[in-house]
Amino acid sequence: MNRRQFLSTGAAVPAAAPLAAPTARAASQPPNVLLILFDKCRTDAIGAYDERPVHTPHIDQLARSGVRFANCYTPQALCGPARASILTGAYPHTHGLRRNVYPYDPSRLNSNYPEFVPDPFRDPRFRLWDNFPFLLNNAGYATGYIGKWHLGPANPGFFDYWKGFNSGLRHWIGEPHNSRYRPDVHTDEAVRFVERADQPFFLCVSHYSPHEPLDPPRQYLERYQGMDAEHACYYGSVTNLDANVGRLVEALDRKKLLDDTLVVLTTEHGRTWRPRPGTAEGMCVAYEESSRIPLIVRYPSRFPAGMVWQSGVSLVDLMPTILATCNVNPHTGAPPAHHGQDLAGLVRSGEDRWTRPLVMQNLPQHGIDGSYYDERALRTERYKLILRKFDARPEFRPGELYDMTADRVETRNLYTASRDTVRTLALELAAWGRAHGDSVAERLGEAAAA
Repeated sequence: MNRRQFLSTGAAVPAAAPLAAPTARAASQPPNVLLILFDKCRTDAIGAYDERPVHTPHIDQLARSGVRFANCYTPQALCGPARASILTGAYPHTHGLRRNVYPYDPSRLNSNYPEFVPDPFRDPRFRLWDNFPFLLNNAGYATGYIGKWHLGPANPGFFDYWKGFNSGLRHWIGEPHNSRYRPDVHTDEAVRFVERADQPFFLCVSHYSPHEPLDPPRQYLERYQGMDAEHACYYGSVTNLDANVGRLVEALDRKKLLDDTLVVLTTEHGRTWRPRPGTAEGMCVAYEESSRIPLIVRYPSRFPAGMVWQSGVSLVDLMPTILATCNVNPHTGAPPAHHGQDLAGLVRSGEDRWTRPLVMQNLPQHGIDGSYYDERALRTERYKLILRKFDARPEFRPGELYDMTADRVETRNLYTASRDTVRTLALELAAWGRAHGDSVAERLGEAAAA
């Protein structure tokens, strides 16, 4: 098969070859940025996380040549809010987008806005313009977006190249298994973008997979025979994405751009298959399988190869990391509302310890015991505290506390038995709320500590 046929069919790449050795880069030349986003991807779907025998050789090689963050958390386990946090570096209570937006009548799930939202970037309820693609574009970067956007139906205006859609497209362009598979098509587009690049660029390739409906090309299911159909299709979908990551990395390497490109691979949230309270589609909850996500970063001049960073980081850290790497000033005149930190600076410090708590801010898809709520969860090195502000009958669910060193699957709620720990963590959450302007976190923390 020649190269033209290879790119048009989106065939799987052979087992990942070692990446080229890093080369020196002129200090005055800004790096490219490639952000690869998956949708609803669990950490155990990536082989480098060593949680399940899955086949992701290209992503694993990317992790070996960069930094794998073992404990990255989403600020909200829902597509739109998490994506807004990636762009702005702000928690959802600040950027204001707390539910998914659709350009048509959405379902009645609590996780969707009940009204048509034509353009979140021009809606006064949301603060989305202090975002890093806008700043990169203003700084002279060529900007491109390919794939699922879930922040409105159209280009907000700061992408020079746009092949995006809001959400909901099928993974197959036409008849399943008799047409083109969308992740392969999007990778074709991304490879062409890289091949045409003649100036520093930011490119986001955002795959809707492994979000349902799960139906990857059949060759990617062969390694998962013996699993039930849903799990096999889920992990097979990620193996297909891995092949496409390999194609993108190969395109960068072929153009001698790989070591001059900050490559970030992550997802906006994971998913659970367990009957967790508050969820309808495996998301919108603070439990590990939904809120803890893969994050791999490669850029040889700032991120050492083969490092596994154990202490907690968040998706809000991506904006300051990207802007610092590109030497672009995030201040646009208004007071900054960024909540993250530069991960390269954190890694260079060598202090791999939990120096800050991580907070999650969820709204449920379903109510608990008939009552909806606003949730705050605090994750420290050892514990996770979950508190909820119910709209009615709060006595049903006082809170949850898990010892993450002894109970990673979160089955033993210690909230009643460990009141001293609850008070300590609740006061920490309240202090975080005061510092970050989150009144819900502040009030929930104070109430739980009383």
